[in-house]
Amino acid sequence: MADKTVMIDDVVKIFIPAILTFAVGVMTTPILTHYLYKYRFWKKKSGKRALDGGETPIFNTLHKERETSVPKLGGIIIWSAAAAVTVGLWLVAEIFPGNLSSKLDFLSRNQTWLPLFTLIFGGLIGLVDDFLEVGGGGDHIAGGLSLKKRLALVVLIGLIGAFWFYFKLEVTTIGIPFAGPAEIGWLFIPLFVIVMLGVYSGGVIDGLDGLAGGVFAVAFAAYSVVAFSRIKLICRLSRQL
Repeated sequence: MADKTVMIDDVVKIFIPAILTFAVGVMTTPILTHYLYKYRFWKKKSGKRALDGGETPIFNTLHKERETSVPKLGGIIIWSAAAAVTVGLWLVAEIFPGNLSSKLDFLSRNQTWLPLFTLIFGGLIGLVDDFLEVGGGGDHIAGGLSLKKRLALVVLIGLIGAFWFYFKLEVTTIGIPFAGPAEIGWLFIPLFVIVMLGVYSGGVIDGLDGLAGGVFAVAFAAYSVVAFSRIKLICRLSRQL
């Protein structure tokens, strides 16, 4: 019975914030879309370059019309909705303390501060990049931030995250499948940055035949299932001990 109660609590903690975030995103999308189309928030000139700086004539030919007629800044819905729900649930727990509100408040120093910071900071970088593309500014072929500047910002975010985990949370180990935890010490810092760059590089598929968000959603959904399963295992072991 205790296991079932804990399972329900965990499901509530995960799915209610997720549902609220989805609802906020759905409700704000028509409003934002209206203004984006009204003020023509899309690229004024099309074009992309490969990561090595070379030309991409086939892509530019196939996507020329779409790139100059589809609004930018759509990503603001995703990160702003998540941030708003996170802060909103924290405020509810502070103003109306109780069993349910405390369960839904998942904002914590050692678990969610860093992901929330990364989400907002990364979203702001994308927002600036989109504004430059819409205005035709920046130093990219179709406006926006250059690859070097974007990579530098990603490395900066990675270093902040790595230092937070290493110095604040004292994380120095990684889990290796079928082998268990491995102590890597200060190497955790460069590894963290490399992983950040690897995740960011997945954005190269964005716009090829749809948005990269669809691919990332599948990957991170799998991570969510793994994380949820590990939490259940840890809770079960702690009760047995």
